[in-house]
Amino acid sequence: MKKLLSIVLVVFMVLSFAACSNKQSENVNAEKSEEPADVEEVNETPREERVLRMDGSNLGYPSIYTSSPKGRGYLLVSFTFDTLVWKDETGTIPLLAKEWKVSNDNKTYTFYLNDNVKFTDGQPLNAEDVKFSFDYLKEHPYQWVTVDPVETVTVIDETTVEIVLKDIFVPFLTDVAGNVPIMPKHIWENVYEPEKFNTAEAVVGSGPLVLESYDKESGIYIFNANKDYFLGEVQIDKLIMSSIENTKEALMADEIDVAANIKYGEAMKLKEENSKYKVIEGPGLWVGRMYFNFGVEELNIKEVRQAMYYAINRDELVEKARKGAADPGNPGHIHPTSEWYSSDVKEYDYDVNEAKALLESVNITDSNDDGIVEYNGNELVYEFIVPEEYVPVAELLKKYFEDIGISIDVKAMDQNSVASLIKEGKFTLAFNGHGSFGGDPVLLKGFVSEETQASTPQVTTQGGQSWYNKEFNEIFNQQLGELDKDARYESVAKLQKIIAEELPTLTLYYNKTCSAYNPEVFDGWFYTKDGVALAVPTIHNKLVFVRGQWNK
Repeated sequence: MKKLLSIVLVVFMVLSFAACSNKQSENVNAEKSEEPADVEEVNETPREERVLRMDGSNLGYPSIYTSSPKGRGYLLVSFTFDTLVWKDETGTIPLLAKEWKVSNDNKTYTFYLNDNVKFTDGQPLNAEDVKFSFDYLKEHPYQWVTVDPVETVTVIDETTVEIVLKDIFVPFLTDVAGNVPIMPKHIWENVYEPEKFNTAEAVVGSGPLVLESYDKESGIYIFNANKDYFLGEVQIDKLIMSSIENTKEALMADEIDVAANIKYGEAMKLKEENSKYKVIEGPGLWVGRMYFNFGVEELNIKEVRQAMYYAINRDELVEKARKGAADPGNPGHIHPTSEWYSSDVKEYDYDVNEAKALLESVNITDSNDDGIVEYNGNELVYEFIVPEEYVPVAELLKKYFEDIGISIDVKAMDQNSVASLIKEGKFTLAFNGHGSFGGDPVLLKGFVSEETQASTPQVTTQGGQSWYNKEFNEIFNQQLGELDKDARYESVAKLQKIIAEELPTLTLYYNKTCSAYNPEVFDGWFYTKDGVALAVPTIHNKLVFVRGQWNK
């Protein structure tokens, strides 16, 4: 009997240890415990923490109103805050809303939310939070998306919300519903100065990641997995993003697992030399362009802008200044790979003689043979502000313009300063680049000089006196409500024709986009169709953290 009791006791202990072990393996945060040697054979060792490391930039505290207005600043916010719909490599897909319907007049959208969605503080996300978020953004304008097209938001029941538009707005799903971050009402209803809200509560959302820490000085972000994410299990435990000076070297030294911002030439070299890494290329949704201050009298003369465009050898520019990592710009501004692209525009093949003839046609000549042309007795000498990293581009432009008698003084400064001066209109000539350049032709809002319901990030806009064209404004606003795609395409083609003729900006090139990563650690990266959110050309789509595969 004693022997039998001993056997039963041993079996009970073994089963108890096994049960504890199974429970432990289900908890990815559980610490590895010391197990007795005699039960080692039934113990499952907890897996190692899945830590994904990638390069990034210091984009501020990743809450809605405190992050950078740049595309990647918004994407940091998207890691923790979800939207009604989202995009993947195929196009628009459901997210918080599992489905939706549109009324016959195309002004009312009814969204049906997924059940059992929770914020990361454990509180449920429901229709009241959706209504609150839209109303809050109307009261506190958000730099990344406008809710101006929205007339009313009504809660039908706990998981149903109705959004009525002021008028038909074709890009509503992609540019509004797909970008308004849904905030917890119980937190934000007491926030009256959102631009100063940077506590832990400010990053409570429903997204796949949860902010652990942000170092303001170093710009290092650490995110943890949201263990209760409604779309399914997050495939990493931790994401660490930090600024890296040489992403290719860091990737090869195993200091990072993903080089999202690797230089194109280095990525192509890596692809040729080392099969261990995957290199993927994305759409060229980043544009480098020249801005004009139309407060300068002669810059309002289209022949002057046309002459400058003729003077630029765009093929040579991308080869020498961008080392082949870009495609030459299109006079109509929209990228040639876009479904909205029209080739029926005025072309400007490199032609110095044609450029000089255009200047002469508007009485801009070099009267004293000093090599600089004059307009009404004033020499065409301009300050040209550029971000420091684009000085090679500016120096080539300086040479091209000298060939037609226009002198520019290149002034390099940091990227944020250039963007601020353009936005404030405190410049004469400027060069800058930006993403948010694909997808719906709503991107052409940057050339509209009157009120419109279209949305576009502030980084793409220009302050001060800008170009004005009444016909462009009218066609742009009309096409926003055109439901027939073929008819809308014809309108967008007309807009491109006007841009190419008037040249309110000189579209110089489109950056080629690529990223490199180690698939032995994590795989499944992709480029989003038309760019993430408002056409951001990057692999930073939060869906990869759920759909990807951890292989280490």
